[in-house]
Amino acid sequence: MSEITIRAFAGFRERFGEKNTVFVETGTTVLSVLERFAENIPAAHEELFMDGKLRSHVILMYNRERIDAKETEETAVCDGDEIVLYPPVSGG
Repeated sequence: MSEITIRAFAGFRERFGEKNTVFVETGTTVLSVLERFAENIPAAHEELFMDGKLRSHVILMYNRERIDAKETEETAVCDGDEIVLYPPVSGG
């Protein structure tokens, strides 16, 4: 069993909390971790997923490196890993 930390920043932190922990089998994908996370936090499901797919505007970091939606389907987690979520950023 692996303990994965999920941290949220900016608007996501207000909706999901700053730090959450998800327990999954070692080798589970990042995408599956996020799906499990979203099962327990309805706001996360609404913000992170649309029609069963990860929203393209969500900014993800996995162990301090940015990853895209496709990589979440391929990247397996290990105990102690960290996923960081950032909402889309816009400026003017």
